[in-house]
Amino acid sequence: MTKLRLETSRFGTVEVEEGLVLSFVSPILGFEAQKRFVVLDHSENSPFKWLQSVEDSSLAFVITNPKFFAIPYEFMLPDEASEKLEAKQAEDLLVFTIVNIPSEQPALMTANLLAPVVVNQNNLYAMQVVLQNSEFSTRTRLLPDSALSGSGGAASVSEGKG
Repeated sequence: MTKLRLETSRFGTVEVEEGLVLSFVSPILGFEAQKRFVVLDHSENSPFKWLQSVEDSSLAFVITNPKFFAIPYEFMLPDEASEKLEAKQAEDLLVFTIVNIPSEQPALMTANLLAPVVVNQNNLYAMQVVLQNSEFSTRTRLLPDSALSGSGGAASVSEGKG
């Protein structure tokens, strides 16, 4: 398979398989010109990954699956999104949320549960889906208050698909 060589501002030169490039069938809000991304590991055993733009070397988002933080997270994918992604069944889909990490207080990191990034792992079509009539927030805390005070340690890890 063909290797794609990316010059990135965060990671330097990165080589990825061309066949692992995600094609966004609907763009990430505010980044309409960016249609191709790759998912890069943050570090071994980390719950975080990077969604790196192929077209803009300086654009990368921290992403995660909220289930790593024991956050119950389920939603119905709208039919329109299912059609754009060409999704046949839920098991074909991976769900990530974009994470905001304040530089001055990283423990106050939040995830955008209202607009997840959904990937069809069979065809690598992806899109950010804005959930309608949802109680989810754009700034859901990932770590419990006990992690801030030092009394509870790191957040629990739960297993889950997606």
